[in-house]
Amino acid sequence: MKRIIMYIRRRLGLRLGLIIVLILTMGFSLLFDYLFYRGKSYLQRAAIERAEQQLDNTAMRISGIMDETQLVTDHLASVMPHFLTPDSLLTFSRRAVEENDFLTGMAISMEPNYFPEMGRYYSAYSLRQDDTISTVREGPFEYFEKIWYKTPKTLGTPCWVGGYDDYNEGTQSARDILTSYCSPMRDNDGKFIGSVTASLTLKWLSQMMTGIKPYPNSSAIMIDRDGTYLAHPDTAKLFKESIFSDADPRAKEDIDMLGKAMLAGRSGMVKTIVDGKESFILYRPLERTGWSIAIVCPASDVFARYHKLLYSVWTMIGISLLLLLLFCLFTVRKAMLPLEMLSRHAQRIAEGKFDEDLPTSKRQDSVGRLTNSFYLMQRSLSTSVTSIRMDTDELEQRNKELARAYKKKIEADEKKMAYIKNLSHEIRTPLNIISGFTQVLTNNRDELPQEEIDDITQRIKTSAKTISDIIKRMAHPGV
Repeated sequence: MKRIIMYIRRRLGLRLGLIIVLILTMGFSLLFDYLFYRGKSYLQRAAIERAEQQLDNTAMRISGIMDETQLVTDHLASVMPHFLTPDSLLTFSRRAVEENDFLTGMAISMEPNYFPEMGRYYSAYSLRQDDTISTVREGPFEYFEKIWYKTPKTLGTPCWVGGYDDYNEGTQSARDILTSYCSPMRDNDGKFIGSVTASLTLKWLSQMMTGIKPYPNSSAIMIDRDGTYLAHPDTAKLFKESIFSDADPRAKEDIDMLGKAMLAGRSGMVKTIVDGKESFILYRPLERTGWSIAIVCPASDVFARYHKLLYSVWTMIGISLLLLLLFCLFTVRKAMLPLEMLSRHAQRIAEGKFDEDLPTSKRQDSVGRLTNSFYLMQRSLSTSVTSIRMDTDELEQRNKELARAYKKKIEADEKKMAYIKNLSHEIRTPLNIISGFTQVLTNNRDELPQEEIDDITQRIKTSAKTISDIIKRMAHPGV
């Protein structure tokens, strides 16, 4: 890593390319972050709208079936009082199931002893099982206490009841949990005489709910008036658990609020944790029933297209940035090549190689002008260095000559000093003779005999002549 950093530091072009790409990357990142934030919001809205549309369509389909069920049942409740015979009850019950394939069963049940000849109980019940329809007179059993009979009698108005098991030993019974629309029958005096009950299986409703699949991992639920599951992907929870008991501990508060909103008949959406996953829950009421349906969409599914788009775009951005880096490196390299060449020549000049030729540039930009200026500088420097070298060589030659002359001068001075020393020695002897005899003559002339005076005089003359000869030799060394 240290070597890579050192290499990058030494490569100006690479640094410039990386800086350009870094700046562009930061700019692109800010831009794309903003665009993807907006895109994410748009995709979330589109995904939620898609799920809402399917939920609304399903609610409309269920409501449509319920509307038809109510229409058939209310029509029978208004018509049957005019055709109250045991056989007509069986006929109308069967015909209602045959002509409305969405119905599981139809029961026309009378008050106790309404037909005295038939005994206390009389209820005509037609049941669809697979591809067959069975019509029987039910009983004897106390259907008067059943929810589908007792509720409309107590309320006095048509109503939906649901989530009950219609099994009764010794009678024809549906194999699935039922929900029913019950409409009271009244005679001309308005007295309650019986109930018409149209039944749908919750299995059928559950199949309609599980058919809501806006996304691969989405699921749907339906709850009754107290929050108990009437439809759920996990069938083991049906009629045993409620939306309040099944909440993820991390989202219990959100689920409690959701359950209360659904029971209050409101519509909306919440974002919470379901089965450990962040999810969007969209809910709608089923009109007239007091029930509510919801669709659970995992956030991973809602944003799947976004994440796929994000991956694709960032892959393209990565490739684009790589190509941009290569382009920047190529462009900067091309732009920096003259500078690198100048750097190499400057290094060679620093090493003393002044005479290497530097090519000129035809570029008109700053780099071209710098290259040509460096060329002129190098040529001028080369000329100056050559001149300096010549002057230096000449000066060095003169210094050598001066050194030789100085050496000769030293030798001459030494010889001169030796010569002078020798002359001094030669002159000192006759001078001493002249000085000594002159002192003798001066002090003792009267006492010396003539012969000795003549001898002294002769010696003085000889010494003077010797000094004269020495002086002549000094004046005329070649003589």
